[in-house]
Amino acid sequence: MGALAIVRNLLFIALVFCSAACYVGAITIYEIGDAGPDADDAGTNDGGEEDGGGGGTEAKSCEARGGQCVPLRPIGWSDPILIAKSPGHSLECPPEAPVHHFTKYADLIAGPLDCACACKPSTGTCILPATMTAQNAACGAPGATVTSFDPPTEWDGACSNTSAIAAGKQCGGKACVESLTIGPMQAVDVGCEVEKEPILTGTSDVPRWGLTVIGCEGFPEGGEVGCGSAAKCAPAPAPPPEFQICVYQDGDVPCEGESYTDRFVIYAGYDDKRTCTDCTCSPEVVGSLCTATASIYSDAMCLTPLVSGYPISSLKEVCLDLSPPGPALGGKALSDVKYHPGTCQPIGGASTGEVERLRPSTICCRP
Repeated sequence: MGALAIVRNLLFIALVFCSAACYVGAITIYEIGDAGPDADDAGTNDGGEEDGGGGGTEAKSCEARGGQCVPLRPIGWSDPILIAKSPGHSLECPPEAPVHHFTKYADLIAGPLDCACACKPSTGTCILPATMTAQNAACGAPGATVTSFDPPTEWDGACSNTSAIAAGKQCGGKACVESLTIGPMQAVDVGCEVEKEPILTGTSDVPRWGLTVIGCEGFPEGGEVGCGSAAKCAPAPAPPPEFQICVYQDGDVPCEGESYTDRFVIYAGYDDKRTCTDCTCSPEVVGSLCTATASIYSDAMCLTPLVSGYPISSLKEVCLDLSPPGPALGGKALSDVKYHPGTCQPIGGASTGEVERLRPSTICCRP
């Protein structure tokens, strides 16, 4: 046989083996129960169920796997997740949707601050009586002749024999000293200081959230499939709490589309910017008082008391009847001088500002 014939025979044998090998390599082997490449199209019916197509084993629908079919998200919104709201603060994601997205809040309860101002008691000093006069008649008798027993100017209450009256001195044929009138003290008010912090009262002082909102995600066993091309399979946990299917987006925005229309806004927290306006106190002082005890002596050194420890005040003058008439008025002294604080009317303390809700997000849920 010639060389050319041998080459032709070898080429023929090679083509036979190549054809057999190429055919075997092109065969796609499917596992038992696999419906083949067209299974998704052939096995999805209008009710969202899948069958095996061509005699394969039947796949469970979304509902049969404990899920629910939900519409796909509008463009720009999150994928559908589970949202629950509660007046309390103890919400947890259910086992069916264990992935925690967020815990946020809604329905802020924060009215105006119930402010109140207060003023400290007043401060002040006392001016001692400027006048003391002896009368030649009993206290209150009309037409009496008076004789000065005045203390010195800017008297500090120490023993003083200024304007002493000798024993038995006569005035109009009668003893000059039958009664003694001591003029009133004078309270000199400096004013009231404001309490440093305004007084806050009422339940509105501490803001609180009316609702706690939790967002959770998960997929039924078998994933998101089983609902057709316009929906996805989401978990459907049994209440309580009642979970809604929702989408969300940062910011306070309107809902979009027709599937997710139940709208509410949630917040990450708050910033309490409320305060009370400055407090002041009125300059008028009410109820302040000065008191002291007066002692009158028959000698100039204040050793022999004629009247001892008689109470006087800034309310009014006092008059003492002296018996027998005509004693000597030698010295006078005051002790226990005391300023009793009064009160001032507080001014201001109005509520201003508000509680700012922070970082809003919009939730849109299935009705």
